[in-house]
Parts: sequence; structure tokens; C-alpha cells
Amino acid sequence: MKRSILILILVSIFSNGIARASIDSPVVVTQEPPPPPAPQPCRSNFIPISVTINDAELSIYFELSIGDATITVTDATNQVVYQEGVDTNSSSELKIPVDQWTSGNYKLTITYGAIALVGEFEK
Repeated sequence: MKRSILILILVSIFSNGIARASIDSPVVVTQEPPPPPAPQPCRSNFIPISVTINDAELSIYFELSIGDATITVTDATNQVVYQEGVDTNSSSELKIPVDQWTSGNYKLTITYGAIALVGEFEK
């Protein structure tokens, strides 16, 4: 009988300890890491236009045909001093005379499709 009571007490202690261990121990959930992203297509940052300026003219060179483009030059007060449309399929170069313009800062905007390229220059 003493033996039965001792076993009952031991079972009670161990089962209580097991129950506490399962309640007090944190739950650890492991999951697989997400797969790596799929390769993306490469994008080129090549701008098919180059521009030079000297005292007499602003020269714009279209290295690739980009279709119809609009060239706009504004002065420091944001007034349009020059604007022209160019079909780059038939002409790869545009020369704008600047010798009559006053000295100062200007902004050149070349727009084609949904793209607008903007640069600044000083005469």
C-alpha cells in the first residue's frame, strides 16, 4: 500500500511537471524560406541622344531613330525661346542657332513617346 501511494505521488509529480513543461515552453514554428525571386529582364539605360553647344549653335544628334520628338528650350524665367518638332526617322541631327540669345541659363527638354529628357546648359 505504501508502495502504491508512493507510485501515485511520483506519477502525479511527473505528470504535473510534464503538463507544466508543455504549457510553459514556447511554441516554435518552422517554415521553409521563400524561393529566390525569378530573374528579371535586363534594362538598358542607353539614351539615344547626344547634345553639344558652342557660341553659335546647339547641336542635337539622334543616334537611333526614336520617331517624332519635340525639342523645347526655355530660359531662366521659364519662357519658351525655341520649340520644334523633329521626325528622327528622316533626320538624325538638329542645329539650333543660339548666337542671338542672351547669356544665361537655359533648359533643354526633348520629349518623345512617354519619355522626357531634360538638361540644363549655360550660354
